[in-house]
Amino acid sequence: MSDVKIFKNSTEKPFDTFLEDLTREIEAEGFIIYHRDKSDLVAFYRGEGFDLPDNFKHVMLQICKPAASSKSMYTNPERSVFVQKFIFIYTKGGRTEIRFLGFTDQLIGDLLGHNEFENGPSDNDFATRMKGTYATMEKIVQAAV
Repeated sequence: MSDVKIFKNSTEKPFDTFLEDLTREIEAEGFIIYHRDKSDLVAFYRGEGFDLPDNFKHVMLQICKPAASSKSMYTNPERSVFVQKFIFIYTKGGRTEIRFLGFTDQLIGDLLGHNEFENGPSDNDFATRMKGTYATMEKIVQAAV
C-alpha cells in the first residue's frame, strides 16, 4: 500500500458546469476556496508567454477550513504543508478530469514526528483528522460529478 495516493475522477459534465457544482459542494462542506482569482493555470501560463490550446482548461482550487486549520497550524507550523488542500480540474479528450493528492495518517504522523502538545491536538490527532478530510474531499468530488 502506498502512503500517497492520487485521487482520480472524471465526468462528462462540461468544465464550467462541473466547476460550479464542485464549488457548491466545497462550500456546503464548510470549506472556502482560497485564491480563487488565481486558480486558472492556463491564464497563468499564457501570462508567462506559453501558448496553450484555446479549448484547454485547467484550474487549481486551494481549499481550506480556516477555523480548524489555523489552530492546527499554530500548534505545529510543520503542518502547513498538509493544511492547504488542492484540487486540480482540467479538460482532456472531451471530459472533465479531477485530481488531488492524499496522504495516509501514518505518513503524516511520521513526517510530523508524532508530537504531543499541551495547547492543541497531537500530530497523530491531526493526521487522523486529515484522513477524514481526504474522505470528505472524495465525497465532495463524487457529489459534483
